Formats: sequence, C-alpha cells, structure tokens
Amino acid sequence: MKQIQSACPLDCWDACSILVKVDEDGKASLSGDPTDPITQGFLCRKGQQMLERFNHADRLTSPMKRVESDWKPISWNQALDEIADKLRHILATTGPSSLIHYSEGGHGGLAKHIDTAFFNELGGVITPRGSLCWSAGIAAQKLDFGNSYCHPPEDLLNTQCLILWGRNPADTNIHLVPFIKKVRKAGVPVYLIDPVNSASTSLADHHLALKPGSDGHLALALAKAIVEAGHMDTQVENHSNHLTEYLSFLETLNFDELVRTTGLTENQVRQLAETYGKARSGAIYLGYGIQRNLHGGRNVRLIDALAALTGNIGVPGGGVNYAHRNTSQWVDGPYLDNINATQSPTFPRSHFSDYVLEQKPGQLQGIFVTKANPAVQLPDTFKVAKAFDHIPFKVVIDHFMTDTAQLADYVLPPTMILEEEDIVFSSMWHNRFTWTEKALEPPKGVLHEFHIFQQLAHRLEMGNFIDRYPDISFYLSKSIAPLCDYLGLTPVDLRGRRLGVPGHELPWEKHSFETPTGRFTFHVPKTEDFNLNIAASSQFPYRMLSVHRSESLHSQHMRTLDEEAVPKVTMHPATAAEAGATEGSTVQLTSSTGSLTCRTNIDPDLQPGLLVLKEGTWLKNGTVNQLTRQAMTDIGEQVAYHDCYCQMEVL
Repeated sequence: MKQIQSACPLDCWDACSILVKVDEDGKASLSGDPTDPITQGFLCRKGQQMLERFNHADRLTSPMKRVESDWKPISWNQALDEIADKLRHILATTGPSSLIHYSEGGHGGLAKHIDTAFFNELGGVITPRGSLCWSAGIAAQKLDFGNSYCHPPEDLLNTQCLILWGRNPADTNIHLVPFIKKVRKAGVPVYLIDPVNSASTSLADHHLALKPGSDGHLALALAKAIVEAGHMDTQVENHSNHLTEYLSFLETLNFDELVRTTGLTENQVRQLAETYGKARSGAIYLGYGIQRNLHGGRNVRLIDALAALTGNIGVPGGGVNYAHRNTSQWVDGPYLDNINATQSPTFPRSHFSDYVLEQKPGQLQGIFVTKANPAVQLPDTFKVAKAFDHIPFKVVIDHFMTDTAQLADYVLPPTMILEEEDIVFSSMWHNRFTWTEKALEPPKGVLHEFHIFQQLAHRLEMGNFIDRYPDISFYLSKSIAPLCDYLGLTPVDLRGRRLGVPGHELPWEKHSFETPTGRFTFHVPKTEDFNLNIAASSQFPYRMLSVHRSESLHSQHMRTLDEEAVPKVTMHPATAAEAGATEGSTVQLTSSTGSLTCRTNIDPDLQPGLLVLKEGTWLKNGTVNQLTRQAMTDIGEQVAYHDCYCQMEVL
C-alpha cells in the first residue's frame, strides 16, 4: 500500500488536501488529510466523487470527431493533424482575431493553464473578460481596499460576531463549518443573511431572509442604526477617504424605507446593528451570490463600508472575507500566461452570444473550449447554442461528452488530477497550496493538456513555445519560482507537499491599503441611481435565484441524472397558490429568454414571489440558464444571473 499526496482541483473555497492510498492491485481510495488544518480528515461529497469520475463508463478515452450527425472515435494523430491543419488555415487566411479561446475555472491547478500560454503564443486570439462567478466582488474590493484578502480560517475563532452574508458553507464551503460550530459553542452570535432557507440555517442563531438584491440597502440601514447608536469607530477617518460624503449620504436616506426594501423587520435590523456595532471584532463572510445582480458591485462596496465604519478591518476576528488573492504573488504570472506584447481582442463573458451573432456576425472562424461547459453555464442557453452553430470550427477538451462537447466538431479527452502532477491552490479562502503527485495511470487513449498543446505546437512549428515549455515539470517549477526563491527551497523540495504560503496573515492590520491613496475608500452611491424599489414586472412577476448544490460544482457531477428527472423549483405557499400549484405540481417557468419545466417544492420559510432553483443540470433535464439573460453587473463585467424574472403556469 502506498500513500500519495494530492488535492482537490475543483474551483472551490476549500481546495482540500487529499491522501490517495493505492493497494498492490492498483485500486485507490481517497480520504481527507487529517494533518491538514483545513481538510481536517474529511472530504465533501464532491471530492469523494473524484474516483467515480475517474472510473466512469461514460468517460471519453479517444478523440471524437463529428461526422455529420454522429460521433466517430479517431486516433490522436488524426485528430491533432486535422485540428492543426484547420488552425493553420484560419491563421493564414483570417488571422488569430477570428479565433476564440474560451476557458473557465473547471480545474484549479496550474498545469492545465498551458492552454493560455499556447493561445497567447499565437497572438491576438480572442478571449472573454469578466467572469461568471465573482468578478463584481473582486472589482468592488479592489476599489475599497486595493485587493481582496481573507483572514486565515483559524482567525475566525477570535471573532465576537459572525455574519454569513449570502454564504452557504454547509453546501459549498464545508470545511468552514467546524470553525463556525466552535465559534457558536463559545457563545458568539452567528447571523445568516440569505433570501434562501439554505442548509446553513442550522449553523446560525438568526436567519435574516432579505429580499434578493437588497443587500446594499441592508448594509446602509445597519450603518444608519450604528451611527445613531454611537458605535462608529472613532479612528476610521484617519485611514479612509470619502467618509464625510458617505455619512452625508446616509443622512439623506430614510431608515424605515431601507428596512421595508429588505423585507426584514426593524427589530431584526436593529438587533444585528447593535450586536455587530458593539463587537470589538466582527467577521463578515460573503458568498458568491450577493453580487450576481445588476448592482452587485455596489452592494459589496456598501458591505465593505459597513465593516470599515465599525472598525472591523485589520483586527483579529474581523474583515469582509470574500476572496484571498495572496497566493498569486508567489506564481510567475507572465511565464504562466506567456504574456506578450500583442493586444488581444476581448469581449464580456456574459455577452458571448451577442458577440458572436451581432458584433462579429460571420467573422469568427473557430473556438477552442477548455476547462468549461458554456452551453449550460452561460446565460440564455438557446442563444449560446445558436452562437456555437455560427462558428464553423469548434474544439472542446473535456473528460465527458458534455452539452458543450455535443456542439463541437472535435472532442479531446484529457487526464484527471489523480493521473498527473500539478500545483493546486485556492484564491478564495486560505493560503495553502499542494504540489500533487501522480497516483494512478490514466486510461489508455487520454492525454494531458500539456501534451495536447505541445503536439499541436510541433505541427504548427511554434519553436519558441516548444522551447519555453518543454515539459510539465519544468513548466511547474518555473511557474512557482517566486515562492521557491522566497522560501530558499528547490521545486524538488516542494513536490508531494502541502504548505501555507506567507503573506496577509491579518489583512490590512496597519490600515495601509493597496489603493492609489493607501487609504480605504468609502463608496457613495449616486442618489438617482439608488433605487429603493426592487420589484418584478407585471409580465414576469416572480424573481428567480439559482443556487449551488452540495453534490456538484456547477455541471461537473450532474451527467448521471435520470433523463426523466426535471428540476425542482422551491416557492412560498402563497406563490404556489397564486399560480394554482401544490406540492409536486409540474409547472412551466417562462422568462424573456426561454422556458423550463419544473416540479414544485413548497417552503413556508421562503419569501413570497421568490423562485429558487439549483443550477448545474444538463440540457437533458433542463438548465436554469434557459431562463437567465445576458445581463451584466455594474462593475467587474460579471453575469447578473439573479436579475431573472419569470411567469409560472401549471401544466
């Protein structure tokens, strides 16, 4: 029996440390690393499914080529020869600016980032900007703090008040849960602010089920109550900009109107304001849902301002914990990305379909999709499919025949994390990274992305790329050189190890921020842009939220659902009665972009007028993005998934 160090590559807060045990027959088992302070010896359901994905009968083990309406397995030589010929033709005739490289966060390690290096070597290839997930919040905290950093997980034990704001750790950040339980056992009040009655409700003493999108209104209501009660930090003016303007804006707002907009009671808001305002250290942990609306960036900025106003920045047990961009400083980004002087064209990720069909009609000749499943992840699903249909040449790299792969001409099967070495880390919560070891031999017929792009480079005679990225070990070693230099270690010293990287152990401790002025920046919304009325239209009266699952990260684990299964939509009894539905009714939701058949689930704790679905299902079952539109947040160019309104009809 041998034991090998690995890590979970899912784009998740936890980036778990995993021990892989392989017996004499080559059979493997997985367990959480009990010596790791994050994983603490256990894995979530998603991590436990890694072996199931590795061994699944549907896993692709040969390149696939579309031949008319059928798929045909072909050899790697044929696939790479034909793809290289097509790329060569596109580059020679219409140039790299007619080729899209679409990549996302489907793998959290460095090794598969070779795709970016390859397409940057071509020069001028089109790429999306912004994100599906978090860029509005990143942009917000960059404006306020200059960057986005989290307190160490262990620091939560120093807090005197914990607010889980739009965060559902029970389903999406399971290794935060033991810390929350310790805090609560010590008598620290825990508040959950979330429109949804999520699995994390049981972790909190108080659940504030506010109206979706009203997070900024709640932050301002809390701020007004805190200022009126005299709980404002007396030192905040010494290290901030625009405090006077922010306080003046607060005075123009009516507390009762703010509270009504949130759907909460005055008692709920004042109780939280008193508890958070009086705490010498209060921690806010933000989720990745509050910013998924048109004013998502503004709302995060107003929550940041609330923490600064109360002196909860730069203190143990405090902070507004959204993301942790510390690890990236120890990676050689220019080498990893193969940055060159060529200015590449970009488009907002949320508006992929419009870019293809309306801005560049007939001009785009090819698309390469890596680490992503945009057919079900992007908004307005059917328009995405139409956009793909208008691109003549399409290649997808994936382990399974996903909905995006079904739209392609060629599908290339890559290795998985247990079959390769890699460097895995999270830029979301903690500062640990793992240089994983190869634990299992890959199935015959799959190739690592590094080898796929190396072989394409040979066929395209990309000598500079071949020389700069000769093999995976060299690539990883050079990518992590800044950390090795700092620690005085060699890459060999790091292989097979997991360790914490230095920096930002207590973010903003000295109140020296990374903004241009070195001071915290209070956000002051324009009065005319701050709409107190958050309402649906008469045509589409119900607001739809799409939330994450406990069993899958987006669509990665959802291929096994029975084809007859339909998504469940959760609603308040009054909402169901309004449409003539009861528990288990089959209903059709219709938005401005499409329709989706669902089965009803009644929850009396949900606000009336709200529909909640879980995202990630494949098209065979129906996906929430059949209903979402190509809306974008105020800053950060992120998809505003939660600004989605529907009508409902019983079938």
